[in-house]
Parts: sequence; C-alpha cells; structure tokens
Amino acid sequence: MTDGDRALHSGLALLVLAAGLLSLLYDSWLIPHRHPGSLHALFGALLLIFVAACFGRHARRTPRIPPADIRAFSRRLSRTVYLLLYVLMFFDLIIGFLPGMSHRAIDGQAVQFQSYLASGVLALVAIRALCALYPHIAVHHWGNAPIDPGSAKRAADVG
Repeated sequence: MTDGDRALHSGLALLVLAAGLLSLLYDSWLIPHRHPGSLHALFGALLLIFVAACFGRHARRTPRIPPADIRAFSRRLSRTVYLLLYVLMFFDLIIGFLPGMSHRAIDGQAVQFQSYLASGVLALVAIRALCALYPHIAVHHWGNAPIDPGSAKRAADVG
C-alpha cells in the first residue's frame, strides 16, 4: 500500500467515523428532532462508499489479483470496518456516561446502536460480495482473461 493509498484510506475512514460520531451526538441530545435517522443513513451510506472506493482503487491498481490476495484484502478491509464500529461503540458508551446523559439506559444505547451494526453488517456483506464477484468484474471491465484459481498455486510450485 503506497502513501497515497494510506492517506486516502485513512481520510475516508475518518470521514465515516466523523459521520458516526456526529450521529451519536445527535442521538444524545435531549431535544427531540424531526429526522433522527438521517445521520444514521449518512453513516451507512458513507461506510458503503468507503468499502466500494477502497475495493475499486485496489482492483484498478492490480487488475489481476490472485484469489489469495483477494482474501487478504477482504480481511484487511473487514478489519477496518470492525475497527470503525468498535470505536463508534466506545464513544457511544462514553457519551452515555457523560454528566447530563445519565438518563440513557444501557438498553436504550443498544437499541440506538442497532442501525450502526446493521450498516456494518451490510458493509461486510458488500466486501464479501465484491470479492466473490471480482473475477467477473475484472473480465468485464479490464478485458483480462478469467483468473485461474490454480495459477497462484502453480506459480508457488514453480518458484
């Protein structure tokens, strides 16, 4: 991963995290709001855009990714999604313990956090789907021959 890729990856992850934190703060206000789910939807949309952008950038950089590398990339991207959800959950707990917010019960926090978890699960499913469809996407968009799953093993046997 180059420095430019790391900067893009980190910048997009921070944008997703900022949207999630803003939504958590919005949920914790005592004043009722008209559209409480709009920031939850923004977080979910940004998380999916983050996954698609990272996958697209990685696929464009290396158009013929062997299956083992696709799995490794899938694990790295999934780890980032999990990390974002863990950080968001940590801040949700911290907000719950702030003075003036003691009215929020743990059950209430869990119910509010379900939309974030649903967005995370959707992002993880998108990662798996994109990685499973990668050989077909690569053939269609880049005109390469289909990726042979045994090519990585044969290359390892030769080397």
